[in-house]
Amino acid sequence: MSGVLEKTWSGLVHSVFRASSSSSSSSGSSGAVARQIVAGLPGLKNVSLGLIHFVEKLQAAQRISKQEEEHCVERESREWVKLLSCPGVGGAVVADVLCRALVVAARGYPLPTLHIHAIKLTQSTNILQKKIGYLFVSQSLGPGSELTLLLVNTIHRDLAAPNPLHVAAALASLPTVLTPDLTPSLILAITHCLAHHQVYIRRRAAAMVGVAAVRCGQELQETAGDQVPHLLHLLTDQDPAVALAAVSSLAKVYKKCGQKAALRDQLGRSASHLLVQALNGALPKDYQVNALPAPFVQIQMLRVLQQISSREWQVPEEVLEAVRQVLGQPWGGKEMALYAVLLECVFTVTALPHHDDLTISVLRVVLGFLKSSNVDLKYVGLKALASVFSVLEEALTPGHLEAVLDCLYHSDPNLQAKTLKLLCSMANTHNYQAVCTTLLEFSGRTKDEATQRVIVGELSSIVSQHCRDAAWCVGVVAPVILAHPSPDRRLVKALIQVMERGFQSDHSSRASMEASQELLLKVFSYDCLPEALVTLVSSVLNLHYARDPKQVSKYFTDTLLERLKDNSLRESDTAVFRCLKNMGLNDKSVCPEILCYLRRYAADGSHGAALLQKSSETCRWLTNPKLSQRIIQRQEDILNHRVPLDLTLSFLDGYVVESLEGGGAPYKPFSDTPGQTPQEGPDSHWGSGTTGATTSTGSEDARSSSSAGLTFTSHGSNILSNRGSSIMSSMVVPSRRVWSTTGRIRKGSEGEDLTRHYGDPTSPKEGLLTTLLRAGEDDDDDDVTEGSVEMADEAQEDKTPDARSQLTQALLAGLGMAKIK
Repeated sequence: MSGVLEKTWSGLVHSVFRASSSSSSSSGSSGAVARQIVAGLPGLKNVSLGLIHFVEKLQAAQRISKQEEEHCVERESREWVKLLSCPGVGGAVVADVLCRALVVAARGYPLPTLHIHAIKLTQSTNILQKKIGYLFVSQSLGPGSELTLLLVNTIHRDLAAPNPLHVAAALASLPTVLTPDLTPSLILAITHCLAHHQVYIRRRAAAMVGVAAVRCGQELQETAGDQVPHLLHLLTDQDPAVALAAVSSLAKVYKKCGQKAALRDQLGRSASHLLVQALNGALPKDYQVNALPAPFVQIQMLRVLQQISSREWQVPEEVLEAVRQVLGQPWGGKEMALYAVLLECVFTVTALPHHDDLTISVLRVVLGFLKSSNVDLKYVGLKALASVFSVLEEALTPGHLEAVLDCLYHSDPNLQAKTLKLLCSMANTHNYQAVCTTLLEFSGRTKDEATQRVIVGELSSIVSQHCRDAAWCVGVVAPVILAHPSPDRRLVKALIQVMERGFQSDHSSRASMEASQELLLKVFSYDCLPEALVTLVSSVLNLHYARDPKQVSKYFTDTLLERLKDNSLRESDTAVFRCLKNMGLNDKSVCPEILCYLRRYAADGSHGAALLQKSSETCRWLTNPKLSQRIIQRQEDILNHRVPLDLTLSFLDGYVVESLEGGGAPYKPFSDTPGQTPQEGPDSHWGSGTTGATTSTGSEDARSSSSAGLTFTSHGSNILSNRGSSIMSSMVVPSRRVWSTTGRIRKGSEGEDLTRHYGDPTSPKEGLLTTLLRAGEDDDDDDVTEGSVEMADEAQEDKTPDARSQLTQALLAGLGMAKIK
């Protein structure tokens, strides 16, 4: 709306000052000149002289500088507020000030806070002032604004006014006022306007029903359903504009408010009837554009068909025949409106259920766009092809692909970029090889580095998503990687993913093995390997080790070790560290060389902590081969479910019992103790270290669990002497829905000694997590002291009045949640 205002006021200013420049030479008084201008231009008879002088002043300030224009606007805004604050200001003065404010808003400045004056102006009996008030409100307030509530009564009164101009002004302001809350109170007045004797009132009222449906949707399903008969009655209106507005509003009501399927068939027939009338020239000549019959009516009705269509719709024959007539219009000429109609028809056909004859016609239209000599029409063809490709992919002919390639090699760079984007979006599992080959060929022809980087990125995405042929990928992608001294890591990563998929597939594993060996031979033919190629070789060798360690060629491993001496490891080289570990565990002859290579990173303190940790960890794997083999075998057994898993961690129960007997207590944050800061107390030096261990040394599951956790610390001397080191175990309380009740510590009765239960060899193993879960369970009569709030909340979830064991009582006492007796 601001663009329309700007053009309107610009035209006003140009017309005024063009006339003033021709008349200023014959008149010496500026007021007389302005009066002559107003009298000579019929469209400006209601424009005040103050507005004309203000526009002239604003243009003079603009010619000086932008800053001067801003200062002029600020000064005028302050004068407007001061003027309207005076008592007894007339409506004409308010209207003039609001017009000036709208001129300022058309130039990009914010509207001043004159909303109340505009709302008051809408109550004026002068139609011009009323329109200005409604216009200012529509430009300054948005839907749902609280100030629009002040307009409801005024709009009600104007919609029922005998003057059609008042009714039209009120209808024009409805998009600003309509909200789900206010629409039920206004919909009845809008319904009365549907039967108004003036044509433009009926047309605007029909359009407002569609606006209400879009704005409110399902919340007004019943209310909108009541308007359907009135809108259907307007389909037979003598004026075609009213019928067009009714059809569009009915489509919106059907789409947003979920009407019955019978309405869709009636809408489709009505839209196709109007569409045929537009094609045959039966509508008034005002709808024509040059010699083209009503192109905008055709577009409007085609969009209605798009809104109501779906895949399960049994399309009436009248609709199909109307669409065929639109597609059968003669091609050619310079009338762009015809091509706009054809493009909209392409979108409509893709929205309708599949029909062979319509598909053939659409493909012919798309091909005509692509082969056009006009660049703009080629753009249209690419857009049309992108919209129909997902629906009509199997129906595309080689001619369409050749036309796309012609667009790719066009001299227009924007057309090339759009064609590249379309090609990448067209890639799938069946045609990715042709698309990738085309992209590589175009990349070799272009000299723009930015375009080449984009092509490499798209190529990487296509290969990683769709490629399943490792041999083809090595033959096509590997030369691109090896051709650059610093290969693109995205392309290397995509090649690794293709190799992994090939090794995991049973029917293509042998072909992938041969392709990977060919790739390694190509890579090792170069004397110096960049970091990306080192990662590629290491990843491929890891796949070989995972498939059959005995079949890994020693030439490859020795060559990699030799090339690694010229490269420096980084903490992100996970594949390299894994490859070194596999090489050392499977070939003892290279193990000393690998250890010597890694110890320089482990011994050098200048490297990062992550690199130091990975190097030290790999060295430990290689210095203890028997233990490493046992760990690897254990990992394989766990992954293959060959050994049972103790999810309750019952092996920790003995440590916890010993710790409690030795005087240890469950960890409780010092901040929970009243009157004591985290730094106070005898164990204050454990505060930060224990919490840090909870996050840094815990398992992955523990780090991703809830933050409400229990950390157990043991300071007993007997534990330290027996274990040789301090024991710090971090456990996070899990949800009851995750852990089963199998193998947990059972609840004993009051006074029962559970130590004897742990010594019983016949009793099943029970885990510590059961104790932690039951530590949070309490009866309804329990009182909660100043302990853990999270555990107190959890304690109220279980209402079973079972007696607790001594171990449970000890845990609760350590948490400050024991029953107060």
